Amino acid sequence: MEKEESQGWFNPSMKKKRSNRSKAASYIGVGMENLLPPEVTIDILSRLPAESVLQCKFVCKAWRSLLQDPSFPHMHLLSRLDDDHNAASASAFGRLGFIFLSWLPNSKGNKLLDKKKGYKLHYAEYDENPKQSHRTLFVRMNLHPPVNTHHIVGSCNGLICIAVNPYGGFDCDPIYICNPITRECLNLPKFNERYLRGYIMSGFGYHCSTNEYKVVRIYYLSGEPFGRVQVYTLGGGSGWRHKENISFSLLLHHDSPAVLANGALHWLDDEGKIVAFDLADEEFRLLPSPPCLLLYNEHKYWFQLRVLGGRLCVVHQNQGKSSDIWSLKKKKKNGNCDIKEPEYQFWSWSKEFSIKLKGMFVRENEPFSQLFALTKNCEVLFYNHTILSRYDLKTATLEKLLNMDKCFFLYFFEAIPHMNSFVSLKALGEEDTQIIGPAEGEE
Repeated sequence: MEKEESQGWFNPSMKKKRSNRSKAASYIGVGMENLLPPEVTIDILSRLPAESVLQCKFVCKAWRSLLQDPSFPHMHLLSRLDDDHNAASASAFGRLGFIFLSWLPNSKGNKLLDKKKGYKLHYAEYDENPKQSHRTLFVRMNLHPPVNTHHIVGSCNGLICIAVNPYGGFDCDPIYICNPITRECLNLPKFNERYLRGYIMSGFGYHCSTNEYKVVRIYYLSGEPFGRVQVYTLGGGSGWRHKENISFSLLLHHDSPAVLANGALHWLDDEGKIVAFDLADEEFRLLPSPPCLLLYNEHKYWFQLRVLGGRLCVVHQNQGKSSDIWSLKKKKKNGNCDIKEPEYQFWSWSKEFSIKLKGMFVRENEPFSQLFALTKNCEVLFYNHTILSRYDLKTATLEKLLNMDKCFFLYFFEAIPHMNSFVSLKALGEEDTQIIGPAEGEE
């Protein structure tokens, strides 16, 4: 102490400050463990966003141990299930989460860029709090394994299913599933008839009654009037299972992916009918169509299936003049989270809103493109190539949120709602999962 004082290092208050810091550190280390009963602590932690939970792991050993409990991922997921206990809501804590696939052109002048870096998966959050200025927060995710072209089959409860080549051919094949939060990745068995001509339609979803995640692919061979159906159940241990063939000719277009609603995957067929595949009993059904689909014409009218506000919707665009959104609703409350044929009497289509398209083209001869989310504040989010925009239904005003071309020199490829979670592929029974790390050069 004399040495410190003689060299001018000693401050009379230092000893007291050090003592206070030691007491505070001791209080935090012990207090965090004993402040609340473990069951109360884990209940509170399960209600936090996934990003906050990751930070909580470093607070103390007791919290880290609680968060590593095998039951925590399910508790965290349950806190975000919608009213029908169907699937996790994409909107939580006043923020709407979504993922989007962007494309960096493979050529710049005469220079060919690295094809493996052509497609990137991003996560964004849109602030729905009306008292604050709206903002988007972007965090890059890594796609593994690297392939040349991608298609987002679906996002469900934090798991993302990726396929290759959305533009037709047998390359439109679900190849892997990942959870960017847990860094788990699962390679799916690839389709083994690539030498044959045809195309594949696919979908990914979850059913609450069976607590199962399933990938569905339907492949059409050239010259055959039917589709062959295969189902992969995560943790099922049986790989791709063959189901009965279907006679529906599903619409092949990357703008019309399968959408998950009410425990079923939905597609449009080439006649404008809505085809549903129930994930519980694995049966196909035709749903009643909204009046707008009676006008189905692939050249004059443009239709998309979407899930907006938790409901199955049909987006109907009429020659660039207007966009009508129809939603399927229950006529009365019941405890079921799926649709069965005897229960059609409890469901009906209604026209929710209409958007005038005049003057809203981002580029010439392109539609009011890719509507993908409806916020709690009655704002519609959509994208068109490099532009992310919102349309306020209350004020009928359009606002651009982000121009990717100016910021990152990227193009939007597709975007869907997404919410981070701790759902574990290994806990579901997939032993061959891999843990992926950040891409080279990223943290």
